[in-house]
Amino acid sequence: MGSPQRSSLCLSWRRVLCIFFLPFISSGFAPRVKNRDNFVFENDQLKPDQHRFNWSHLTPLKLKDRSVGLQTEERAGRNPYFTLEGHEFLIFGGSIHYFRVPRDYWRDRLLKLRACGFNTVTTYVPWNLHEPERGRFDFSGNLDLEAFVLLAAEVGLWVILRPGPYICSEMDLGGLPSRLLQDPASQLRTTNRSFVEATNKYFDHLIARVVPLQYRKGGPVIAVQVENEYGSFYKDKAYMPYLHQALLKRGIVELLLTSDNTDAVVRGHIKGVLATINMKTFKEGLFKHLYKVQSNKPILIMEYWVGWFDTWGNEHMVRNAEVTPLPLLPEPIPKTVYPSVDPSLYLPLWDALQYLNRPVISNIPLNMENLPINNGNGQSYGLVLYETTICSGGRLHADARDMAQVFLNETSLGILADGFQNIDIPKITECQLLRILVENQGRISFSWKIQNQQKGLIGPVTLNNIPLQSFTIYSLELKMSFFERLRSVSWKPVPTRSLGPAFYLGTLKAGSSPQDTFLTLPGWDYGFVFINGRNLGRYWNIGPQETLYLPGAWLQPEDNEIIVFEKKQRGPYIHTTDNPRW
Repeated sequence: MGSPQRSSLCLSWRRVLCIFFLPFISSGFAPRVKNRDNFVFENDQLKPDQHRFNWSHLTPLKLKDRSVGLQTEERAGRNPYFTLEGHEFLIFGGSIHYFRVPRDYWRDRLLKLRACGFNTVTTYVPWNLHEPERGRFDFSGNLDLEAFVLLAAEVGLWVILRPGPYICSEMDLGGLPSRLLQDPASQLRTTNRSFVEATNKYFDHLIARVVPLQYRKGGPVIAVQVENEYGSFYKDKAYMPYLHQALLKRGIVELLLTSDNTDAVVRGHIKGVLATINMKTFKEGLFKHLYKVQSNKPILIMEYWVGWFDTWGNEHMVRNAEVTPLPLLPEPIPKTVYPSVDPSLYLPLWDALQYLNRPVISNIPLNMENLPINNGNGQSYGLVLYETTICSGGRLHADARDMAQVFLNETSLGILADGFQNIDIPKITECQLLRILVENQGRISFSWKIQNQQKGLIGPVTLNNIPLQSFTIYSLELKMSFFERLRSVSWKPVPTRSLGPAFYLGTLKAGSSPQDTFLTLPGWDYGFVFINGRNLGRYWNIGPQETLYLPGAWLQPEDNEIIVFEKKQRGPYIHTTDNPRW
């Protein structure tokens, strides 16, 4: 999603819209409502009665006697509403994804959410990060779900948890582990046996961690979402009821809910589970499908999209950010500008291959997910280099996902991408090394296309219609362990003119008290930046994003190692700025 923004719409404090959840920290509110069937939009600002809506006793640390949790109630002469422990309760929520925020900044972000007037935080739980390999779970450091939830309670926020298994969240494959694509017969997000078995094993571990965090166990979790926007997918009518029972039998006792787009709620809801909807604007008729499946419950808008994500090569997406009156925010985390970095050393990719893990030898090219590495879990992210020997030129054909650079020895021949699957190999007089470097640019997170998101070379490679064989395959996951190995490498001085793919090494001098900043790489073409072994993300000269956020919490005092993996041609310097640029 986009960066935090605020909407100018005003909430009716008297009528039907009882709960509100916004992506990240935002403060959009619903329009005034005349009645359930006819919405009237008015410009006047309706200010809340501060005394009537003072729920200071209904906070996680103060509400000690707990037995019934979050409930929905009806009463003659008024709209349905929510209660917490029997008290009438409005929930104002915003999303903070703990796994996307440096742990050192969790408290700052949660306090800012509270300062926006919210009393609840929502967060997804990413399966692909928490179980990177089958049976190996990671809930440490930035993935410490329990610590984040308990910290939310400490600062006075309730929690609505969205554990998936599919979460969308603009995340690779919607948060599903890429190893699930190893078996082409497996049907993601269905009751297909292999998917259910994998989900059950994951839930056995995850939900055991969640149960003690529930409201009736003394924790701040007041509701749990069943999957995410399944009405837009809907390949198996038995899938959502299966997940419903999977949560119940593992000990989830708090309010359960579903979340769907306004027109997909009819397909995505489950009997006995509160249906909620997602939207980007308010207009008449948006609730008509919700009323068909649920007319006697308060309306919950689980996602109100006040921002949107960007895609490379397109315009930066912005939406109206006019600020209704709000409480004062905490002081922003300071940003700074550091001296420019001149990467003085470099290492061509071909020289770095010896520092990778042992290559895979295969008669045919294997896609990324089916590489026999990582204890049989394949490769999720990064790049793969395929090498084989050819002894003639001609028309090369390869189905590469998503972008492939083709080399003859170390000479670039061109790019395979966006439907272009052929390239001409020049005439050669003796056998040469053909190299195909394929980059995974991210798996689709939404729609039925998630079933077909294998990466790398996904079929035979042919030269003049004859399949090539005998491949040496290098996995370039660019993990922390790889950069640790590079610290013992003899790097070369950067020549006057150098072409990628290559690694470039420089030092960012942060002084004695590092602070946040933004990196900018003018003149560089396309690649990735790593700071002290951490992946900051991709840069690309086509935009729209021109800077990469560098948290001060990831910097150490004084010298910090910057490594840039540039695929084409490097620029002169790496600069910093105290403002993001688009």
